[in-house]
Amino acid sequence: IEKRIEQAKQKVLHKEASPILYFMEKKLMDIPILAGYTGFRKWQIKRHLNLSVFNKLSQEKLQRYAGVFNIDIDTLKNIQLDEE
Repeated sequence: IEKRIEQAKQKVLHKEASPILYFMEKKLMDIPILAGYTGFRKWQIKRHLNLSVFNKLSQEKLQRYAGVFNIDIDTLKNIQLDEE
């Protein structure tokens, strides 16, 4: 589990994926589980894992993800600050 979390974090830090991937791994979720909690469809979450799509998400959508991950939007957008 720790290896998958670290791999996800590195992908995000190297701008290969959105921070959603990191927090999804950290909270031991997969796309269907995250879809159930956020109300987004699975295909939407897959798109949101793309950094360019993530950067265009509305505050409302970011808040839905932040709420599920139990973090604030700033932490969601800047995982470098999350050094747990």
